[in-house]
Amino acid sequence: MSDSTGQVPAGWYPDPSGERQWRVWNGSAWSNVTRPYGEITPTPAPLPFGVDELATLGTLRRLTQFGILAYYTGFAFLISVLAHWPGRTQPVSPRFASAALGAAIGLTLIGTITFATSVRALRGRWTLDAVIPVVNTFAAAWWTSRRLELGNPRPRLVIDVLLTVGFVLLCPTQPWVGVALASVAFNQLARTYALIDRLSGPALAAA
Repeated sequence: MSDSTGQVPAGWYPDPSGERQWRVWNGSAWSNVTRPYGEITPTPAPLPFGVDELATLGTLRRLTQFGILAYYTGFAFLISVLAHWPGRTQPVSPRFASAALGAAIGLTLIGTITFATSVRALRGRWTLDAVIPVVNTFAAAWWTSRRLELGNPRPRLVIDVLLTVGFVLLCPTQPWVGVALASVAFNQLARTYALIDRLSGPALAAA
């Protein structure tokens, strides 16, 4: 083929120079665009994990960054304020009670929403246990343990429930039981960090 064969349609043709490659004929002349014989168009490398895992990882990171702290701080503060509400034994001032109640509800709400989205991410869909306050904290612990394959998570969950109920019942007279609620929060945080490490492991290995 020569430059005078203008009637030949533009496209890829064997290089007239004899090189083992294709060259583009633009319809009137040979271009400088070439590619080797048998070249396969490169495809993007697959992500180390899918979009669902990425979304779950981001949600769990938000849970560890502020969700767990906000929820358990707000919950403990809320129970304490209600236990010392004006008119009860050892009451606080009405002004302090109102301000503290608003702060406690705000923190608890932030944590509850974060737990709700975490349960949704772990289960892959919205469920009733994800949207019920307090319940969704135990649901998140359950599904985190299941994803970690820690065996039967029921005993640990029962302990967390008992510690939480014990805090609610004894907080008005025994402030030290706050340690029990702190241990629940610590276990929740440890499990969540462990799952984050598992989910992000393939990405770190690829890097």
